[in-house]
Amino acid sequence: MTAESVRAFVAKCKRANIDRILMDVKDSNGGLYWKSKKFPQAIARGYENFDMLEHLVREAHAVGIKVDAWMVDNLEGANGAAFTAHPEWAELNPDGGTTLSEKLGQTRQYPYVWMCPARRPGYVDQWLIPLFEELAANYQIDGVHHDYVRYPGDVAPDSFCFCDYCLKHIPRYAMLSYETRPDERYRVNPAQPRIEANWWSDPTMLPAAWDQMDRREKANFLLNGRTIPGGPPDMRYFFYDYRAHQIETLVREVTEHVKKINPKIETSASVFKNPILSGRFLGQHWDQWTDWIDVYTPMTYRSHFAGSFDAYLDHLTEMTERQMEWVRHTRPVYAGIASTYLYREEYKPFDEISDRIAELKGLPPVETERTPVGAIVVSPDVERQRATLAEKRAELSRAISAAYNAIGARLAQVAPERDRELRAFVVANTANDGRGATNESLDRLAKAVLAVRLDLPPGYMPPEKLTRSIEAARKAHPDGIAIFAASSLDREKLWPALEAAFRR
Repeated sequence: MTAESVRAFVAKCKRANIDRILMDVKDSNGGLYWKSKKFPQAIARGYENFDMLEHLVREAHAVGIKVDAWMVDNLEGANGAAFTAHPEWAELNPDGGTTLSEKLGQTRQYPYVWMCPARRPGYVDQWLIPLFEELAANYQIDGVHHDYVRYPGDVAPDSFCFCDYCLKHIPRYAMLSYETRPDERYRVNPAQPRIEANWWSDPTMLPAAWDQMDRREKANFLLNGRTIPGGPPDMRYFFYDYRAHQIETLVREVTEHVKKINPKIETSASVFKNPILSGRFLGQHWDQWTDWIDVYTPMTYRSHFAGSFDAYLDHLTEMTERQMEWVRHTRPVYAGIASTYLYREEYKPFDEISDRIAELKGLPPVETERTPVGAIVVSPDVERQRATLAEKRAELSRAISAAYNAIGARLAQVAPERDRELRAFVVANTANDGRGATNESLDRLAKAVLAVRLDLPPGYMPPEKLTRSIEAARKAHPDGIAIFAASSLDREKLWPALEAAFRR
């Protein structure tokens, strides 16, 4: 990043009639993209001597574009400054593990640490809010923007947070027992025939042995316990409500601290598309934040919807209408569109090739499938294994060819030379049912495919998908449209389409 690249980026935004830039200044690893004086140890590598935010604000304001500082709130890196200095601030699951113990997909280790938003003193008041304050005090930004302002419900909805602080404060939040006269326990008075209707009789809802329970036992009670013995297993209601309360508290505190420094600064938030569902799964009941958030940018990304592209367009319109209803039209709603996720069908063949190459490389070498020279007898089991391997290799080779045909059909139209180059790699590795492929040749193919994916020819991604999505959002009459993200627009060569759409 240089002063020249910042200037060029702002010029590109101006041509596309962008009126506000949300720039990520704290990433998912906790790295900062400004010259923080409070936490210099957290400045991202390469930005120690270049204040990206200062340059961006100056260049954008010069051409009438506003700038919001986009913060990844509760997420930190495993080797990030905050978690390294304060591992006790992390959210914990019932086994006492952080989110680093979770899986991303079936095999990949989850790479981020979620920090407990409830603990005081802790991450929010000792680290996050001071960062927001520093931005408000030292930069002429127009707003601050929340992202990942939630719990890790897209990875483990009901597993966080059960740190010592939360295990103490979830029961206290709902006042499931009295702190005065702690030795006195009150039983339910069964005056009503429906046992749960007697909740008002003020029974002690924590188990008698609560203080002797370990972390897992306490977590199990808070998720699966009963407020009334014999009643429904309803205790987790308080778990969900506690989490939603903690996230709203975070949002409120940030707004209060920032606006105390500069009342003109706006606050905005990227939120999941449905506040009722995200309240349950993420603690992100964002329709209840209207006192603290000035602008909402819901993530109405195609990746958050099932169905075809045409179905997405219909659901995008409907969902945007509902979002404005959820906030009772009291706050602006900007429909969020992520360009990358629009191209599910176009990206899928690239992923298919990459996955099949990995599987091919995992098979035994071709030589082990052949009968050894001079062998007199080969057992039927060995022959069957070799035949199975040969068929698997052929199946994977055919899958690679089929996936490339989907890519090549469009590539041949917009970049025929790149199609011929890449097709030659594919043919070399899939001919003769893939028996001529080696790990080295497969690596070259994977590298060539990745190179195309990272530098797509202009026109490869149908620009009409972006323009049709913008039109679908406009049907709901939102207050604005937020496009995510500039890097995707670069890769997919979609800036001209954006210019045309916003010119209209």
